Amino acid sequence: MSDTANLFIDWQAQWHSPPWQACDFLPIVPNQSTVKTLLDDAKSCDPSVTYVSTGSGDSAYLISIDGVENNQGNNGYYWVYFVNGQMPSVGFGAYKLSPGDSVAWDYKHFSSGLRQVNQPDHPANK
Repeated sequence: MSDTANLFIDWQAQWHSPPWQACDFLPIVPNQSTVKTLLDDAKSCDPSVTYVSTGSGDSAYLISIDGVENNQGNNGYYWVYFVNGQMPSVGFGAYKLSPGDSVAWDYKHFSSGLRQVNQPDHPANK
């Protein structure tokens, strides 16, 4: 297995066109690269992916991907991430990737019950 990971972003059609993007085989350093560093490297995707966040490590908090913000216009939608289909229990700046991991960012409504955990300042945890 090569030292790469895959990235998938699902904005939904009402927020972005196209509504999803995949960026496969991004290089990682096993057990050092994080989901955050994977997003850093997504600027090399075609089209490139940009994001805004605050903090670092376990306190990193994602604000937006390609201009689509958490709770944009009080819509109740937030970015949540999954690794290999599971929602990790650590922030995206702390989750260490392994070769072959698949990371998916979904823009989900708060009522779905999905939220980023271990981030007390996240609006979904209030």
